[in-house]
Amino acid sequence: MGQHRCPDRAGRDVNAVPAPEVETILRDDDLLLRWLPGRARRLVVVFTGIRAGFGGEPLDEFAGSASRSGENNVLFVTDRRGSWYAAPGLWRRIVALIDELKARARIDEIVSLGNSMGGYGALLLPRDLRVVRAVAFSPQVSLDARATGDRRWPDVAARFGPPPALSVADTFAATRTQYYLLAGGACAGDVAHLALVPESRRVHRWILPDGRHNIARAFKEAGLLRQVIGAIIRGRKRRVDTLCRRYAEGLG
Repeated sequence: MGQHRCPDRAGRDVNAVPAPEVETILRDDDLLLRWLPGRARRLVVVFTGIRAGFGGEPLDEFAGSASRSGENNVLFVTDRRGSWYAAPGLWRRIVALIDELKARARIDEIVSLGNSMGGYGALLLPRDLRVVRAVAFSPQVSLDARATGDRRWPDVAARFGPPPALSVADTFAATRTQYYLLAGGACAGDVAHLALVPESRRVHRWILPDGRHNIARAFKEAGLLRQVIGAIIRGRKRRVDTLCRRYAEGLG
């Protein structure tokens, strides 16, 4: 049975958990950083879309999924130009600021998380910082259209300059990170990106049936996004397997 919702006289759900308050700690032309403190010494770095959302969910609503009801510290990172972190000096700034926050909050464990362009950022972060788990929904793994035939995105180098990595797949071997990648099987471009990722015991991938580019939104619409995020943040791969099966069964 689903959770019973109890509206008040104004039609509001009195059992609903209030959305966490996310504080803006930096905003300029290139970068937006928003911070949500937590109780544990875990930091979840969420690379958001340009509109500062995640998988079709407004950022402040998604904050509950990443924070696990105040357990995790969460840093939301938004590339405001949509440059794939290639704007001059942007990626170096992001890494330095995360490292500074890690020291200030006495963080023991970092998990990175992103969707689409944000998935590229989440997969790249372990190259420059110790990341326990890197999680990417519908990630763009390579910015070289010749590698995938994927021409959905702009020519990053022509617009902004050299990207921080032409292919994040090339960075995996030098880390100790566990990688979790999810994509929709109905999006040929996303499947081609995942095909570039090397086989490894540290790399876990799921291609979901009928899913298109925004597989995170599909999980949200199926009522499973919060559970999937929570399972991956805690490294529970078997639980992710179960949730992905439940998603696939729901399509039947």
